[in-house]
Amino acid sequence: MKKAVIVEDFKLIADIWQSTLLEEGFDTVEVVRNSNDVEMIIEKVNPSIVLMDINLPGKYNGLELTDILLKKNPSLSILILTIHTEPTYIHRALESGAKGYVTKNSSLTELKIAINEILKGKTYLCEEIKTN
Repeated sequence: MKKAVIVEDFKLIADIWQSTLLEEGFDTVEVVRNSNDVEMIIEKVNPSIVLMDINLPGKYNGLELTDILLKKNPSLSILILTIHTEPTYIHRALESGAKGYVTKNSSLTELKIAINEILKGKTYLCEEIKTN
């Protein structure tokens, strides 16, 4: 059973990601709109993958949440999905243990590729990041 959690504060973006994951065969896709509820939802769902934005309302940003979640569950697969293309964000995400980094300029096709690569245990950086 494939399960996912989306951590994204913009409803339209979260809805698109949710539809994409359902199309990719996920059985359960939970959406969390702020950082305060993420830990509880992760424990409840036990997801195969987490799609994490960096800019979030609440106590933590997505990079801090990645640190917290992976300390509790090192096998959790986290894909950062963000507007940030600066190397400091990318390095920080990967140092925290994120399995991938995709910008919001990426296509849905690339998002699907990233998800599938991460679920296979690989690391994925989007084309926009690789070409900069």
